[in-house]
Amino acid sequence: MPQPHFTDGNLIILFGVNTEGEAAETVPNYVEERIKVCVDLYRIVTTSKPDRNNTLILVVVDTSTGLVIKKMLVEGGIKEDLILFADSPRTVEQSFDYVLRFIKKRANPPYMYFIGSVWQKDIYDSAILSQMKDYQVRFEGAPDHRPVDSVAREKALNTPTRGIGYYKDKLKNKAVDMVINYVFPDDKNK
Repeated sequence: MPQPHFTDGNLIILFGVNTEGEAAETVPNYVEERIKVCVDLYRIVTTSKPDRNNTLILVVVDTSTGLVIKKMLVEGGIKEDLILFADSPRTVEQSFDYVLRFIKKRANPPYMYFIGSVWQKDIYDSAILSQMKDYQVRFEGAPDHRPVDSVAREKALNTPTRGIGYYKDKLKNKAVDMVINYVFPDDKNK
């Protein structure tokens, strides 16, 4: 099993995409909960880690609510110059694709924290862990008090796609099964 890279710095990824289509002046409650977790996590990281001065916040957000979220983060004690925005990703999986392009250039990638709603842990586990196996990433869940049908709609949007890695693994497993079946046939009479 490959060992994770030596980490240098910290990257807190705040998934703040607003799927409810609310007005740009307001941030939905579930995104506010994620912002609270982000501010608390930032305080913990900057007070306890030796590489605290090399901590960045990457906010994955749509352009309409980006300024409001930035204002809330600054009010929470995060310096404005430490906040980066990514407005192209719309799903958790696209967010990690973006982050991978961002960190692959570095010799020693940062230790990453992903902040999303608690229910997004399933998406994180199924799609992201295999994609980010060489990096150190930790999931931080925030409460989401929306009705079940709203969460189910967003969960359907975030269902991971099966990338080329999935099909490579399937093909490799099939090849291994064929070799094992050839070497050790089920029929003992042959």
